Amino acid sequence: MDAREFGIARIYGFVFGITYLGVALTEVLLGANGWRADGNVILEATPVQNAVHWLVGATVLVSALIGETVARMVARVIGIVFVVLTVWGFIERDSLGTVLGFDGPLPWSYNIVHLITAIAALFAGFAASRAYRRETSGGSDLRHAA
Repeated sequence: MDAREFGIARIYGFVFGITYLGVALTEVLLGANGWRADGNVILEATPVQNAVHWLVGATVLVSALIGETVARMVARVIGIVFVVLTVWGFIERDSLGTVLGFDGPLPWSYNIVHLITAIAALFAGFAASRAYRRETSGGSDLRHAA
């Protein structure tokens, strides 16, 4: 049963789901002032950005609760979406910042988080599943080898 299988995609789903929900809650608690270090925005609430964090966190967490196959599929989609956001954020910070509700360019801290999210999601969705399918020299699947 898939719901009992506990692989890398589900671990990713639990860790990133809880993290994104925690970030969304922190944004609500901090409000528009956000969190700054040496004048740089670390975390700032905008309605659009906050809604995205709630949506991503809930989607990824629920996928982990459903099972490994669903968590893997959701990780793939999240990974691809966050690659697009990362590239967009590095190439055109002003444009992405405007779309996400910031007064100016998207803060670098968000670009870095988007990159980390993309890498982790793509690993959980694609690369980790390949590790499960590696075969022993006898041709059997390692998950079933004893």
